[in-house]
Amino acid sequence: MNERLHPFSSKVIRSIVLACLGGVLPTASVGQTIVWTDQDARRIQGKEVRGGEVGTIVQFASSPAATQIHYDPITAKLYYRRGTAFQRINLDGSAPEIIPTPSAGGFTLNVDSRKLYWVYSGSIYRSELDGTGVHSHAYPTCCLGSLEAFGDDLFFGAAGMMSKGVWRADADGSNEQFVHGTPQPFELAYDPVENKLYIATIEGIFRMNLDGTEFQLVLQLDPWPEQLVIDYRARKLYWTDPNTKIIQRSNLDGSNVVDFVTAADAGNPNLALVGLEIVYTSTPIPTLSGWGVIVMGSILLAAGIFVMRKRRLTECGGTTDGQHGSFVGLGSISGDTRNLGVRIAGL
Repeated sequence: MNERLHPFSSKVIRSIVLACLGGVLPTASVGQTIVWTDQDARRIQGKEVRGGEVGTIVQFASSPAATQIHYDPITAKLYYRRGTAFQRINLDGSAPEIIPTPSAGGFTLNVDSRKLYWVYSGSIYRSELDGTGVHSHAYPTCCLGSLEAFGDDLFFGAAGMMSKGVWRADADGSNEQFVHGTPQPFELAYDPVENKLYIATIEGIFRMNLDGTEFQLVLQLDPWPEQLVIDYRARKLYWTDPNTKIIQRSNLDGSNVVDFVTAADAGNPNLALVGLEIVYTSTPIPTLSGWGVIVMGSILLAAGIFVMRKRRLTECGGTTDGQHGSFVGLGSISGDTRNLGVRIAGL
């Protein structure tokens, strides 16, 4: 015999459940997108790491094109260099803004300290993200290259008159120390999970601890990579091959190399990759709070007792509400309950 709750009882329980579920709306990550700059087509484009079509975020009507690109997850803005100036823009391509600085070069963001860093004419510059409060530290010899900044650490690649490889400095660029020699470095990328630094060089991709120990070759590449990013959540490497006009991907140990974006995917046979970044996006997902779990447990217990009492009443010759049909459980709540952060089965 199938039993069900009185329609009013079922509605009440569902209303309370939804109220509990809707009480807390924490943010949970739901997507990652690789973003790049195409200097030839004057575009900023992107593609989700799980696949799909390439989308254009910004199409510049005239030169100069954007070169290099970085993302600030706090304000959800993309930063890039365009000609001799830095600019920033929303993820949907709206609200472009020029960041006034006295110079512009290879750059990075320190999201932790909310600073903009760039290299220009033998010096490392630092400012607020809006371009104010500029400070610089000059080096007596050339040549400075790529930058990576996080926490209180600043790393940069160097060559020329400086020892070729990776250097570390204080947050203001002073107290520079040589960390480890490498082939000509082009790009640095930090993995916060294993606390390692990855280096794209003229011979391939290397990695090491921040103090220079455990230096090892991850992937030998010919032609060499020029841009490099880490998807630390999915544990993947992405890099650009400017000669074959491809963005490739692998595991962090260099295994399972695949083409992620080709010139055909990007819609430009002359794809000119001069910037690469990963963007983590998020959306509110309702989940149960601590009090929500307690209330939910009490509701389910009460509902179970109610059903058992109805069943015993029926078995003793009593009646229920005179309606027939299968039990309508919480699983019948309108909408896909997987989007509520928990799966609710019928009682």
